[in-house]
Formats: sequence, structure tokens, C-alpha cells
Amino acid sequence: MRAATWLRWVHLGAGVLMSVYITFQPADGWGDPIEVVTKNALLPFVAWTGIIRWQLPRYRAWRARRRGAVTSS
Repeated sequence: MRAATWLRWVHLGAGVLMSVYITFQPADGWGDPIEVVTKNALLPFVAWTGIIRWQLPRYRAWRARRRGAVTSS
């Protein structure tokens, strides 16, 4: 399996965990260990994998197109 495919599934799985955390939150809130893990580990992990998987390749392609347009002018 390619790294991009693996990273996509890891990102989507962690995003599902975040949605479960938000959707099924008890009235008195989650316990402190769950709050700490979610806010300090899972949320940044979901953001990081999303940036690496989807936004960074788009930025690199945009930068390459821009550099190509500047050098060919």
C-alpha cells in the first residue's frame, strides 16, 4: 500500500474518532484523560495528517506552476 493511501486512511480514522468525541459528548463532559489525549494529541494529529496529505501537495504543485511561469516569461 502506498504511503499516501495509508496516510489518507489514518487521517480519516482519526477524524472519525474526533467526530465521535464531539457528537457523543456527555452532559458533564469527558474525563480529564480523554480531554487531554483528544486536545493535545488527536486534534493536532488530524490537522497534521490533513496538511501533509492534501494541502502540501497542492502547495508544491502551485509553487512549481508559478516557478515555471516565471522562468518561461
